[in-house]
Amino acid sequence: MSNVNGVSGSNGVLDQYALDSSSSDSSSTELGKSEFLELMIAQLNNQNPLDPQDNADFVAQLAQFSMVEGIENVNTSMADLASAYTSSQALQASSLVGSSVTLDGRDESQLVHGDIIYGITDIPESASDIVLTIKNEDRQVVEEIALSDLGDKLQFKWDGAYLEINGEILDLQDMNLEQDEEGNYIAHDEGNYTFTVSADIDGTYTILDTSMSTKVESVAIDSQGNVTLNLLGGDSVSLNDVVQINDLDG
Repeated sequence: MSNVNGVSGSNGVLDQYALDSSSSDSSSTELGKSEFLELMIAQLNNQNPLDPQDNADFVAQLAQFSMVEGIENVNTSMADLASAYTSSQALQASSLVGSSVTLDGRDESQLVHGDIIYGITDIPESASDIVLTIKNEDRQVVEEIALSDLGDKLQFKWDGAYLEINGEILDLQDMNLEQDEEGNYIAHDEGNYTFTVSADIDGTYTILDTSMSTKVESVAIDSQGNVTLNLLGGDSVSLNDVVQINDLDG
């Protein structure tokens, strides 16, 4: 009579796998889904027919296999989700190249004739004596406009000459512009300008936070999917700093 090598259902290599997989050691000898299945089939083929594996033990091993397969599927799904998110970020970011974006907490913008500068400022309810001040690169005041009846937000557009406040375009005669020999108003020079919105709040002179626009020249995406916008003038910011994408046509 030939000898049959028995493999105990309770003390086989699969039980050892269960111990190894719960260990904190993540060495290269840890079994995966395919190896687990091969060992389980080998155990069935080599078990003692006079002492077959208990049904409960077999069901438990199937559950172990399902758990291993489930974890691998979850990991695959998470990797696919992360890849899809990164691709979406890249697509969104690439569409911003050449666009005007308004950035949180920015008070400077570069004037290019033919383009429009956008600005946003939240106005506290108790604010009064609100003034918008525009300074050039030499820190000289080129425009200073007293504002009223703004509600809770100031939104303005400026092309170096025309200034639009909450949808209303101010008369050029009210702006600090030079005129040529024919009486035409001349826009301010191209360059960097600083925009300040000040107000009296409960008797205290206060500079309000302002968000200004600039153009996106290129984008960069690192291996983690983080998007950096490279701006006109050489600055770089995170995509998360964008509060508004502007209409280039105004």
